[in-house]
Amino acid sequence: MLSLERSPKYCPYCGQTLILKKENAITRPFCENCNLFIYRNPVPVVAIVVFNKNSEVLLIKRKIEPAKGKWALPSGFIELHEEPDTAARRELAEETGLKIENLKLINAFHQDSKRYESVLVLAYLGFSDANPTPGDDAEEAKFFPTSFALENVAFVSHKNAIIKALKILPDFKCYMESPPSENER
Repeated sequence: MLSLERSPKYCPYCGQTLILKKENAITRPFCENCNLFIYRNPVPVVAIVVFNKNSEVLLIKRKIEPAKGKWALPSGFIELHEEPDTAARRELAEETGLKIENLKLINAFHQDSKRYESVLVLAYLGFSDANPTPGDDAEEAKFFPTSFALENVAFVSHKNAIIKALKILPDFKCYMESPPSENER
């Protein structure tokens, strides 16, 4: 099994010791037996920016590391074979109890990670006036003014997602009133 937490020493296919070899000016692990480069890629996660009618942002207080006890957007890993928008709805429901069917992908951000080295954050935008209930990985879940969210969110990628969401919020409210058909998406 290839570890996502450190540079591999052995080929995940044949078990042979890997060497380092240049490919397109990047030094990568390489298996001479399989004649194959072993790529290390960012770990995909979703983060969901949810606004209420007062344009407040939904945050959760994290129950686990990284950033335990700090505020963040509802977020989590995309499971194998799971569609990213399905992961976003699942994570939102698990961490806040909110169910929002109409989420919109707004951007992708890179985030450095101590554990995984590199994380690819797919940010979604949604709207809800329901009261969140903390669950799963959250100690608390509640709406905050955007100024508090921007100053207190634990991850740079989450801050960037909120900034991006604020820029497109007027367009998104129109989207919510008359969502495009499947053919228009």
